[in-house]
This record gives sequence, C-alpha cells and structure tokens, in this order.
Amino acid sequence: MKTYITKLTIALGVVTFLSAPVNAAVVLGGADGWEVSYGGFINLFYTQSDFEFIDGTSEDSAHLQEGLLPSFHSMVVKTPEVNGLKGTGQITFAVDSSSEKGSRLNKSGLLGTGSNIDMREVFFNVSGDFGTISVGRTLALFMRQAILKDYTLFGMGALAGPDGGGTSLGRIGFGYVYPDFRTRFVYQTPDMSGFQLSVGIFDPQEPGGGFAVDDTAETDTPQFQAEATYNSAFEGGSFSGYAGFLWQEMEITNSTAGGTGDVESVGWNVGAEVTANGFNIGGSYYSGDALGPLLFTRGTNADGVGLGYGCSASTCNEAGNDGFYIQAGYTFNGTTKIGGGYGESRQDGDSAFNILDVENELWTVGVYHDVNSWLKVIAEYGNYESNLLNQADVNTFSIGGFLLW
Repeated sequence: MKTYITKLTIALGVVTFLSAPVNAAVVLGGADGWEVSYGGFINLFYTQSDFEFIDGTSEDSAHLQEGLLPSFHSMVVKTPEVNGLKGTGQITFAVDSSSEKGSRLNKSGLLGTGSNIDMREVFFNVSGDFGTISVGRTLALFMRQAILKDYTLFGMGALAGPDGGGTSLGRIGFGYVYPDFRTRFVYQTPDMSGFQLSVGIFDPQEPGGGFAVDDTAETDTPQFQAEATYNSAFEGGSFSGYAGFLWQEMEITNSTAGGTGDVESVGWNVGAEVTANGFNIGGSYYSGDALGPLLFTRGTNADGVGLGYGCSASTCNEAGNDGFYIQAGYTFNGTTKIGGGYGESRQDGDSAFNILDVENELWTVGVYHDVNSWLKVIAEYGNYESNLLNQADVNTFSIGGFLLW
C-alpha cells in the first residue's frame, strides 16, 4: 500500500492553469495583432498532521508540501482576427516545490534520478461566430467544474500519506474523481444567454502507469465526454450550474486467468453554486460505473486492489462509484473568505472480482485571504478517513501561500 500511495501521489499533479487565472500575466511581445504572454504561480504549505492508520499504527508528521495545485508556468499566444477567426495557443508545465522526506531534489533514488517537469497543457483554440474548437491536451470535461469550484483548490484537503512529495489530494477521491489532463478534440457552443455546451472525443484511457498487474486493454473507440454550464448574474450575486458526462469501453484480457471481458465506464455529474452578498454555497454529485474512487479507471494496482473494475477468468465486472461534496463560505471585504465543507466518495466492492469496497470522507475549514493582487495566504484544517489509503483518522493543519503573476 505504501508503494501505491507513492505512485498515486506522483500521478496526482493537479488542475489546469485555466482554473486560476493570473492577475497580471507578463506580456512578452507581439505585433500586427499577435500577442505572447506568460503567467503562473508558485505555492508551498507547512503541514502538521496526525495519522491514525487502519492497521493500528500511527504517525505524526511535520512536512513542507505543495497544496492541491503544483507550481504552474504558462505561455499563451493570441492571434489577430482573420476572416472572423481568432486563435489562441497555450503550453503549460508544472514543477514541484516540495519533495518526499526520503528523497533528494524531489527525485526518486538516493542520487536523485528522474524528471521534475510535467507538461500539463499543450493545446490551441479556434473561435468564431460558430463557437470554439479546441485541440490538444488540457483538463478534461467530466468533473472539471467540481474541482475548479472546490475551496481546497487553493488549499491542501487530504494527503495521500505523511511523507510524500508533490501535490496533496484536495477532494480528489473525497467528493469527486480527478478529471485528469486528457488529449482531445472539443467543440464548445457560443454563449447562449449564459448557457454553453461542450462535447468532445478523447484519447481513451487504459490501465497503466504502474497500476496494472495482469490486465491488458484494447480500446477501438474514442472516449466521449460532454459538459453543459449555465451562468447568470442577479443584483448582489450570481448563479452557476453544470452537468457532465463520460463514456468509454475497453476490452480486457487477463494474461494470468486467460479470460477476456468488456468494461464499460459511464459517469454523470451535476452541481451548482450560488453567491450573494458575500455568501457562497455550492455542491456537486457524481455517479457511475468503473470510474475508480480517485482516478478514472486504472485496473488493478501493484498490490492487487481492484480500482474501478475487476476481471475473472471469463468476464469483467464494473464497480459502482458515487460521491458528493457541499461547501459554504463568506467573503469579507472581497478579500478574505472563511469557508468549509464536507465530501465523500464511495465504491461498491466485489470480492469475487477483487474490487475493493471504498469509503472516503473529508471535512475541511479554512481561511483564504488575498493580501493583494499577487499574494494569497491560506490556513486550513482537515479531518478525513479512507480505507483505500489505510487511513482510519487523520487530522491535518496547514498554512501557506501563493505568489501569482
């Protein structure tokens, strides 16, 4: 399980640059209608945690770690308008400001071998009266709004373990499934009185990344995702609602058991947020099959714990997944938000298919303060438990900040 936690932490560098627009991106140059700009942010937190594990062990940990967001650096290119078309291109990479306690320079191994740079976004958009066509890799549509509106986006939320490097989990696996950065073709409609629809085909995802043991997958159709959003303003406030959808099919071959079977992943989510006179309340709910409790379908991990689905000698079975979170807060003077929330994620286990029954729960409360346009400081407390991560009861206090440009 420790191996699994380490791999999971590495896999979970989170959230697109688009989720945290820079306050004052640096314009590097441009001519004849072209513009090139650069923006980003860096963050770090001090955390003090008390871990009580399901196996009866415990550990207290003082650690310097990033929050849910890593450090982002983004280059954006904007084209001149030609024949009614406008273009934008974006390349965003993420780097870590923290490391595992047992590593050097945030790299694995005694001498520090490995890579620190994660290319999150490489995409371009073409827009016109017809809407927008987006091509390349960025944050996927399904569950995107849930993570972008989560208070712990600029905080810590849950930790995969007491000593890990890189990002925390936020509410990933404690209220929503991580949408991940996926390669895709997406069409988005024009804004129609606050309503927009995005639909796309995505590169299908197969088990891998160190999580698969005996399964190999064949995906001969793309993954499909869609998102509908509605935003409106009223005197003293605003309303935002959203819904998302995901579908994918895989054919799994189990090399040990010699069997094959189909795995159909399907999911939907809905959510809403209302802000009025400084008060904010919002929430999200999702449900589906073979989604996985933390990440979208990953097969089985190195410890043989079923994630999302499981296969026997003759067939495969999809796990049922669902979860939600609700949060509320109040913002003083437009700069200081005090808020908290509760979320949980569940997976229906099936021992016949080696699928783990999962229950994850997380409470958080925090203070999120904008000192000025480029400095943000955060203090956050979380209490959570996860049988998937062997965590019976964890209390974490964190304090840190962001520099944004």
